[in-house]
Amino acid sequence: MSQAPLSPEQMRRALALVREHGTVTAAARAAGMPRQTLSHQYREAQRLGVDLAKPRVRVSAGSAPHEAEPVDPSRPVFKNPPPPVAFTEPTRFQFETDGRHEFTFGALGDTHLCSKYERLDVLNDLYDHFEAEGISTVFHTGNWIDGEARFNVHDVTVHGMDAQCRYLARHYPARRGITTYAVAGDDHEGWYGQRTGVNIGAYAEKAFRDANRADWHDLGFMEAPVTLTDPASGAKATIAVVHPGGGSAYAVSYTMQKFVEALDGGEKPAIALLGHYHKLNAGNFRNIWGVQTGCTQDQTPFMRKKKIDAHIGGYIIRATMDPRTGAIVRCRFDMLRYFNRGYYGGRWSHSGDVVLPARGLGAA
Repeated sequence: MSQAPLSPEQMRRALALVREHGTVTAAARAAGMPRQTLSHQYREAQRLGVDLAKPRVRVSAGSAPHEAEPVDPSRPVFKNPPPPVAFTEPTRFQFETDGRHEFTFGALGDTHLCSKYERLDVLNDLYDHFEAEGISTVFHTGNWIDGEARFNVHDVTVHGMDAQCRYLARHYPARRGITTYAVAGDDHEGWYGQRTGVNIGAYAEKAFRDANRADWHDLGFMEAPVTLTDPASGAKATIAVVHPGGGSAYAVSYTMQKFVEALDGGEKPAIALLGHYHKLNAGNFRNIWGVQTGCTQDQTPFMRKKKIDAHIGGYIIRATMDPRTGAIVRCRFDMLRYFNRGYYGGRWSHSGDVVLPARGLGAA
């Protein structure tokens, strides 16, 4: 005899119960229902990819963003994230230039919270600068947490996907009127997604909502276009927020150049923000304003071994749009750079706290 079709509510409840209690057996016991029944509901929810629609937010430059719709506390995030979309497709987030056809925003990435080498002092100082400049929008290019892999498990201070996302929601800077829009990388936070199929970007966004914070939004997986509109003329441009892959190159600008070269004509964004490489660099490549957004993590043992430098800092970017064509005809990059006064000198440790050098926010 065939079973009656399950309702979306039944499947969402099954996902929420298993997420809360860890296993089907424990969840069924807590809910007072047969394990076989809950197991069927849970398997069907996973098979069908049950999920809820994400909120839509429209933001005007120079003003606080509209508050996001609340996230359903039972929202499952087991579904794999969708593939990246073309940079020319319509986007979920819309931003507007000001009365002078300008859009000013903050850009950063690779914050790697939960790492022994995180720089929360730098991250908070960056947001102090953003607040002082009246910025309401910040784009994060991914690797917001350090995640866990075989080679970094002793370099993190917080273990577990849920614990790291909640640490992020507790410690990531909150400033009045500032909202952060972040892509999820395929590595670090993305390692959790690779192992479990969790949509880690949605999971982190929910952690912020659980912490009563509406100032963090998931842009998507690896690559996300956002639309910039001039309200007076209706002209539009695209900003791409990207966490690419691969290693650093011999020349700082090389990875940005290769990213741009790989884009087909007609799909190029006006501005591309790239994380992953822990470098600060800006320029114009094939008519794209390209920015590598730096990091707020000190050089790790892995980076030192691979001879990879860490550029600690971020950007304030002012983009000017031609209201007739939508082209970004002027882009000013205000780099915020931070330095250490020393090296580790062999004082890294996989067995305990790392011995840090003297640190400075402004002087080498």
